[in-house]
Amino acid sequence: MKQTIIKTMLFALIAATTIGCGDYLDVVPNNVPELEHAFANRATAERFLFSCYSFLPNPTAEWYYPAYFNSLDEFDVSLFYISTFQTTYTGIIAYGGQNSDSPLQNYWSGGRGGTNLFLALRQCNIFLEEIHHPRDIDEKERNRWIAEVKFLKAYYHFFLVQLYGPIVLVKENIPLSAPPEDTWLYREPVDECIDYIVELLDEAAPDLPTIIDNPVDELGRITKPIALAVKAKALAWAASPLFNGNTDYAGWIDSRGKQLVPQEYSRAKWQRAATAIKEAIDVCHSAGMELYRYDKMSNANTSAMNDTLVKEMSVRYGLSERWNNGIVWSDTRLTHDLLQFSIPIMKSIDLGKIVCRFHASFNMTELFYTNKGIPITEDPDWNYDARYQLRVSTVEAGNGTHIPIGEKTVALHFDREPRFYACLGFDRGYFETSMLTTDRGKTFTPYLKARLGDVSNYEKPLAYYMKKLVSFESNSNAAGAYVLDKYLIPLIRLADLYLLYSEALNEASETDTPDPEVYVWIDKVRDITGLPGVVEAWKNSLYPTRPFDKKEMLKIIQQERMIEFAFEGQRFWDVRRWKRIGEFWTLPGYNWNNDGRTAEEYYTLMQIREPRKVTVKDYLWPISLNDLQINKNLVQTYGW
Repeated sequence: MKQTIIKTMLFALIAATTIGCGDYLDVVPNNVPELEHAFANRATAERFLFSCYSFLPNPTAEWYYPAYFNSLDEFDVSLFYISTFQTTYTGIIAYGGQNSDSPLQNYWSGGRGGTNLFLALRQCNIFLEEIHHPRDIDEKERNRWIAEVKFLKAYYHFFLVQLYGPIVLVKENIPLSAPPEDTWLYREPVDECIDYIVELLDEAAPDLPTIIDNPVDELGRITKPIALAVKAKALAWAASPLFNGNTDYAGWIDSRGKQLVPQEYSRAKWQRAATAIKEAIDVCHSAGMELYRYDKMSNANTSAMNDTLVKEMSVRYGLSERWNNGIVWSDTRLTHDLLQFSIPIMKSIDLGKIVCRFHASFNMTELFYTNKGIPITEDPDWNYDARYQLRVSTVEAGNGTHIPIGEKTVALHFDREPRFYACLGFDRGYFETSMLTTDRGKTFTPYLKARLGDVSNYEKPLAYYMKKLVSFESNSNAAGAYVLDKYLIPLIRLADLYLLYSEALNEASETDTPDPEVYVWIDKVRDITGLPGVVEAWKNSLYPTRPFDKKEMLKIIQQERMIEFAFEGQRFWDVRRWKRIGEFWTLPGYNWNNDGRTAEEYYTLMQIREPRKVTVKDYLWPISLNDLQINKNLVQTYGW
């Protein structure tokens, strides 16, 4: 398609629909009367480059980003805040209110909490068409900028694929003068979409830096490891059950007769994904990346911590430590205080100053392993049937690290793996922040007390707090106000690639027994918190042969991913590509009894939400009816 000159009208549209990114990314061209002026020199072209970044979906915008509260499977909302939540875009979706008349979180054409990513793709294409004009740009720098925009173009396509499946591919811009029928493009089959995404990333990777030399000024700029990691994830999506031989979509055929989701399963897609994931891992290693360990950090203060707490800090700082070699790509917008409002009220002076709105789903408590590194249903020494019975923390049992000696809580909270205690705060459990290390036991009780009459029972909280999301540096100042240390939200961690590689190798195997290499990468992740390798751990389980069965090993890898990336916005995407929303999104909501004063009264299980009904249509977002009317060649997302 031929190029077009876009004048002030387009720039006004871009400015009106752009989500600000913070720092240097929060830039769109201003006061530019004509397109050629935007590329008159390096300075104006750079501003246009940054405007291409500005469309990146915002993971700090809790009500607009799809991966947090849309399912109430991983995250949940306090009873005090639930009526307000139900009026938000994400709350309406969580209660089954997504619709095709006026879709919520609409990233296709924009609105209702979503950003028009096709406008972002037009912006990227304009840049690629015009960046050859400025003469005062070094060619190496010009090539880097082109590579960054090709990456962004690939990522915007990929984000749309994750939400909608088959999409329109915007390879070039259509001139504004084109007749309407030239704009009636088709949704292309998923495999073609993934191939185009991979093509863009392969073109971009050679001209991207392996590392950012000036992270203070260029944090957030795209690197080669980021590009290859996104390529790896895109190919994993293509190989996963949602898009690889999914016969639920047998009837999803457009007016050309094209099948939009392939009906034949292909193991070769997993082999292709495995190759790409390993390439991404190798490049990450060459850039100096490694799994994060708190005790290896130069600024780690472990003198007052036992070994168990050090392992827990590896989990919490692995998320919130800004200069972290375990993070491949992070969003540059600092977390809103809102995401960290999972911090419980620990001191009466803070009553009224902060209300905990967001919690972990009750169902997450049973996801984590026992201290042997195996599921609570498979540990012969862990009484699953008695998990809701009361138990007292004793010196003899060695429970004092997590639950104060003499305190009574349910058996569910005892003898769990380090990530359970690093991720979840619960009644009578320690909730470590910097204020607890400096003031433990002096002016307040250093552990969470959530029963009726206790300070942490304020405004009807749910039972479990997302400790992992609360920076350890969160504190209270002299005025009693919380100071929440902000951090950058990781979009891809190295552990993500390790576990994805185990998954791909497992699925690429031509036998029913996993290749030994499958265990290597998942075991590296488990070792960070001191868990034994999978084969060794399952020797002590009720089902010691599980790791040697390919189908069972896949379930082990999937559980490991859900544990490792709890509350990081990964589970939403994973359970969809695995075709498992029927297992998780349909669970009812539970809570302990907020009106209970004693342990016996408090630990009474209460159902607070009915099960949600889901069907095949809930895997992907609908397109608005208005878009279907405008573009006669579009076909609606299957089931809508």
